[in-house]
Amino acid sequence: MSQVTVAPIVEGHGEIPAVRTLIVRIGAELLDTYVEVAQPFRLDSAKMRKSEELVKAVRVQSARIRGKGGVLVLRDGDDSDIDCPVALAKSLAPEAGLVAVPVEIVIARHEYEAWFLAATESLRSHPSILDDAQAPEDPEHKRDAKTQLRAIMNESYKETLHQAKFSAVMDLHLAAERSRSFRRMVNAIRSLSG
Repeated sequence: MSQVTVAPIVEGHGEIPAVRTLIVRIGAELLDTYVEVAQPFRLDSAKMRKSEELVKAVRVQSARIRGKGGVLVLRDGDDSDIDCPVALAKSLAPEAGLVAVPVEIVIARHEYEAWFLAATESLRSHPSILDDAQAPEDPEHKRDAKTQLRAIMNESYKETLHQAKFSAVMDLHLAAERSRSFRRMVNAIRSLSG
């Protein structure tokens, strides 16, 4: 296995531990690569939408890369002003040459939780998920994936409690099969690992 470092920038408190788990699993299980995850940089959604704040965060995270790897910007695609994840990612992309390492932008459509919906059946092993939980036909179609997730749970969904735990048990292959934005996440990690 080769080794790379990914330095993530995320929006939510729950994503800090969740993204570490998810990136390591994607590297090991899908890419046969050991990915070391630098301390995630949390940039709340308001600051994530300000280019000068995002540029600062990218610079901070790029300094954490020694050798192979790069910066991963992960945010929800729940903006009402830009409905297309590709257009949103392009609008967030830093200027070429800003930092000496690659930067990948991943937009979870519409929310990180849509990836859990895509892999619903694999979450049944977690005690918070109903035994008969089924994935929606198109897990990324509707906004407010958190509400849809709550409907298949036997307790209230809390990002800081559930995101990392669900990221640890979700079936990555199933998520990739059913979620275009999750496939983009896998491809971003693959690109940063190259």
